[in-house]
Amino acid sequence: MAVISEQALLCICLRYPVCVDEAIALGIKRDHFDHPHYRVLWEQFESDRASGVGPDRAILFERMMPKIGPNRPFIDYAELLRVVGNIESSPAIRKNLENYVSGIIETARRRFIVRLCHSVIASDEENEPFSEILKLTTNISTVSTWAPEGRSEPRLAHEITKDYLDDLEAQRLGLKTNTLIRCGVGDLDDILYIRPGQMIVVGGRPKMGKTHLMITMLRNIARLQDKPTLFVSAEMSEMQVGERIATSERSLGMSAQDVASVKEAIVNEWKDVPIYFDDKPKSLGAALMSIRTQKQKMNICAAAVDYLQLLKLPQASSRERQVAEASSAFKRLSMELGIPIFVVAQLNRSCEFRENKRPILSDLRDSGQIEQDADAVIFVYRHSVYHQDYEGTDEAEVIVRAQRNGPTGTSLCQWEPGNGWF
Repeated sequence: MAVISEQALLCICLRYPVCVDEAIALGIKRDHFDHPHYRVLWEQFESDRASGVGPDRAILFERMMPKIGPNRPFIDYAELLRVVGNIESSPAIRKNLENYVSGIIETARRRFIVRLCHSVIASDEENEPFSEILKLTTNISTVSTWAPEGRSEPRLAHEITKDYLDDLEAQRLGLKTNTLIRCGVGDLDDILYIRPGQMIVVGGRPKMGKTHLMITMLRNIARLQDKPTLFVSAEMSEMQVGERIATSERSLGMSAQDVASVKEAIVNEWKDVPIYFDDKPKSLGAALMSIRTQKQKMNICAAAVDYLQLLKLPQASSRERQVAEASSAFKRLSMELGIPIFVVAQLNRSCEFRENKRPILSDLRDSGQIEQDADAVIFVYRHSVYHQDYEGTDEAEVIVRAQRNGPTGTSLCQWEPGNGWF
């Protein structure tokens, strides 16, 4: 059945080249095809469309023969041409494009899971260490991101605008709650417009206070929204997170008396704050699953991942491609769950060699796709990190460098034991 759907999709695209673009928009990829020759053929389709041509079946198969091999003829060649002819006489079959794409992806997901299960069973039979068996399962949750996004009928501009203005009017009249989410840090709420379904990238060089800032923001959001938030850490263990929270109440070098007072302060300040920490996810799939699971179980209203480049990412042709796919996965998840997801990202060393060391967008490490996916990009910068003799107050600049539906600007924040960033 899978081969039939693959064949039908290829034939539709041969007849209607624009359908290649439509199928790509629906989520189809080379690796979703089961038939090896069809995978090669689809790859050629994508290459042709990227070049602004074809696919042209008059020359396509001539180009395909060297890739497949002279002694390995393109099987079903005659059948493909016969089906193409049928499609040409029945253009209505084009309407089934979405169904074919959906079926191919669904079948690919099933194949992936079945093969993974076989690998797990084989590893168990060979008495492989449990840790190695566990590694095999880390990417299983990523199959959820293979699903096509689907299409809906386009809407008229005046209808969309009316819905937006109706929503805005209801908020102004107090008939509907403002969807903006406040983070309660400095005057950042006046600059950064946090909305459900957004992916917000938080970047900075080491020791700038990114983790402290994220913990403070999630704590404030949990308080103001009266809903849980989730902090997924691929960098720190639970004990290290506990240390960060403890040192936000009091500096290091605490005496026994200090420890007792800090414990009391944390109990009083944090016991009613539903912010959860998960230090188990070390891969992209595990991080996505953690957020999705806690959204279902606890109805979290925001999540943060610390940090993107440290996650074990799915295999891809390059590191940049890996990070790009991870960034897109978090963006899709934020829209699917209807919550903001903060993704902490490391920066490259470019800023270290500039006189002005405040980060800019090109400092984002590994991928420009992060910038494209993000609804907002903010950077954390502390002057005191680069100037050890700095005698002013320990301020942090939270710089909003890009924002899809809002301004850019800088919020000055201070850190204080017991209050975090404010």
